[in-house]
Amino acid sequence: MYQQSSSSSSSFGSAATKIQGAFRNHLARLRLKNEVTWKIHEKLEYSNEQTETKLSDMFKKLMKASDILSPSVTKLLQKPGLPLGNTLFETKYTINRFNLFLFEANYRGPRIESPIKRSVFVDLIEAFQKGEILHEKYVYVIVHQARVILKTLPNVNHINLTNLHHIFIIGDLHEQLPDLLHIFNVNGLPATDNPYIFNHGRRKISFVG
Repeated sequence: MYQQSSSSSSSFGSAATKIQGAFRNHLARLRLKNEVTWKIHEKLEYSNEQTETKLSDMFKKLMKASDILSPSVTKLLQKPGLPLGNTLFETKYTINRFNLFLFEANYRGPRIESPIKRSVFVDLIEAFQKGEILHEKYVYVIVHQARVILKTLPNVNHINLTNLHHIFIIGDLHEQLPDLLHIFNVNGLPATDNPYIFNHGRRKISFVG
């Protein structure tokens, strides 16, 4: 009886040692995972700060450029009833403003040719994934053309779900381009048969692709 009890105690002790060892290994892996996660978070945060700084500089340049226009870009964007042509470049009024933006000699970012079609935005997405930055001259063109098109649409658009197999409803992305690109890579680009609703909350705009 004594020998059996001693053997049993030894087995329990060995099992306890193994469990403790496994638990320590688990804690070590968990600590390592947390450290790696924190380092990734720091790098992403630093990257976001750099991106925000670059965007801030870009918009400052854009606002400074608008001050020298006659009428300024601000007045142009507020002008009602702009003609809706096949492309923004067809309007002489806009071409003159567009040509006031100058390219830096070292600009190597994407370039846009008219007309601005779906393929242009596909090329832009690929360029952004490579870290390229779009010149403010083209940002002006895209924003202005989008405004011209949106002015022809009602504030509220009703969706007919009869012929739709699915619809993607996306929450607030908090201006995170990588998240948006990931969604497009997984689900495909917005299209008539692949619609999206982007929820930006109250007092903001939601788009249906």
